[in-house]
Amino acid sequence: MSTRPAHRAHAGFTLVEVLIALSLLALLMLVLTGALRSAGQTEARVDQRLEQADQLRVAQHFLRQVLGRASIRPARVGGAGAGAEPLFAAGSAALAWVGVLPPGYGIGGRHFLHLALEPAGGASALVLRYLPWSDLPAFPDWSQAHAQVIVPHAEGLGLRYLDDRADQWRDDWPARTGTANWSLPGAVELQLTSATAWPVLVVRMNALTASDPSASGFVAGPQ
Repeated sequence: MSTRPAHRAHAGFTLVEVLIALSLLALLMLVLTGALRSAGQTEARVDQRLEQADQLRVAQHFLRQVLGRASIRPARVGGAGAGAEPLFAAGSAALAWVGVLPPGYGIGGRHFLHLALEPAGGASALVLRYLPWSDLPAFPDWSQAHAQVIVPHAEGLGLRYLDDRADQWRDDWPARTGTANWSLPGAVELQLTSATAWPVLVVRMNALTASDPSASGFVAGPQ
């Protein structure tokens, strides 16, 4: 009795099955690559917004510090005698005054300050210029002053000043409301246009104690 070898089924995949598997794998890789790219872009946008928010917070804090205090000491005319008004020139697009820089900028203390939009890096930016204060009859040459970029890529700047006596905002200063007496604006409002949403900043202005003849009493710390 003869025996015939049992037929063995060939193991493996056909060419069609291999092509289908490769197509599915390529489709799966395409989907995964798109998902990873989208996740990376989302993370980058989140990091960018966090960085912008941090820059905004730092810029607003700095502006509150430098805008919050101003000297109302009358400027000297010709080096002798006091003038009628302090060195304080404010318009809708620029502000120049004598104030105090926070520690870490220059040598700190009282400075001539100038805030305006200026060209910077091929665009415009909100720039603060500063020079150490000296008893001059007028503001110095701002082109010789140190420059600090506060907000890069700023497109527009609008400044207004609160007249406490008339209870209204003005586009420039000094303002006199029926009297010859000069007064510091109650507050300054800063509206900045930039690629990043910039909320309106309102800073209450106060006179430096050392420059205010109406102030009295002991004051600790540098002015």
